[in-house]
Amino acid sequence: MREEFQVAVVGAGPAGSTAAEVAALAGAKVVLIDRKSEIGTPIQCGGFLPEVNELKGLMPRARLPLTLMEIPDRCVSHRTSLQRIYPPSGRCKEFPVAARIVDRRAFDRHLAARAARAGARVLPATRARLDSGRLILSGRFSGSILPQVIVGADGPLSGISRSMGNPQSEMGICLEYEMADIEIDATAAEMYFSTRYAPGGYAWIIPTAKDMAFVGVGVRSSYGKSKVTDLLDSFVKEHPQASEKLGGGEVMAVMRGLVPASGSVGTLQKGNLLLAGDAAGHVMATSGGGIPLAMVAGRIAGEVASEHLKGRPALQEYPSRIRDEFGEELERSVRIKKMVEVAMHSDRLMDALLGALGPQQIKAVMRAQIPAAWPKVRDLAEETSAKDS
Repeated sequence: MREEFQVAVVGAGPAGSTAAEVAALAGAKVVLIDRKSEIGTPIQCGGFLPEVNELKGLMPRARLPLTLMEIPDRCVSHRTSLQRIYPPSGRCKEFPVAARIVDRRAFDRHLAARAARAGARVLPATRARLDSGRLILSGRFSGSILPQVIVGADGPLSGISRSMGNPQSEMGICLEYEMADIEIDATAAEMYFSTRYAPGGYAWIIPTAKDMAFVGVGVRSSYGKSKVTDLLDSFVKEHPQASEKLGGGEVMAVMRGLVPASGSVGTLQKGNLLLAGDAAGHVMATSGGGIPLAMVAGRIAGEVASEHLKGRPALQEYPSRIRDEFGEELERSVRIKKMVEVAMHSDRLMDALLGALGPQQIKAVMRAQIPAAWPKVRDLAEETSAKDS
């Protein structure tokens, strides 16, 4: 590589490609670097993405990128209208949530192609290592570059984040099957809570067609020693409700991934370095959803990078702009997660917690909103915990 770039974005996921496109459209000379040979592959996410009106309820102060609001039909494999929550007792509660199930292969490539059309240079199959302010490239492209701004959008194990001094945060370990020939309600995305099948997390069924779905489990290692493969296989074959839908199906693909589980990292900006998306911990702790936050953060990163090049001290403004648009919701999701952690260790407590909330209150909690009944629910969980001990 002998070209000179003003902005380097490491990672071509939703956050990185959004940042690259925004900066390039503002006139910056941008390079977008991704270690994957095929952008968007392998899939590491179920692709559940609420519709625009739902996103506005989730992040009411955020300015949503157009690419988050208007997604081409070729990138949407399915749409759902309900979300269904199964506590350990199996007595489910449901509430309306309009959502798109995006094909992450197609969607990530669509976003990277938009960045390319805006003028960004795209380098797939290329690794980037930060050394004394330079990015050392290896793989399909090699050499070094010295950009004025570096955006780390390089995922949950971000090397850029480590170089900024951020410690490794706790991760959710996710395993997902793409299954076919199953008997599901294709209108509903479902979440299942159980210490047996998903300790410290939840299992899910996200429809992608009439008889197909992403079926997965996300757990935290601190909640048990069970192998995630054993947990998911047990969920598919033995869960009282899920096995009736999934037991006769076939696994078409296996996908693995990590999800940040502790909210935003401590340092989002240091010198000419910015973090966005999973690398920054921009994932709702109440649901594990990260695409909307990642794309908003990517938009902000692209804006402040291009403004910095024009003489504004915008890089230092990045953390406050993140906080203004969705930081409060992200922080509240972490507080809610900490409140319910005691219940995650006990099916009885989880039943008491979810049983005390109505469907709309559960929806509010999923959006990181604290319903009026929450103090009573928390007290009930604590009382139940005291009786158990």
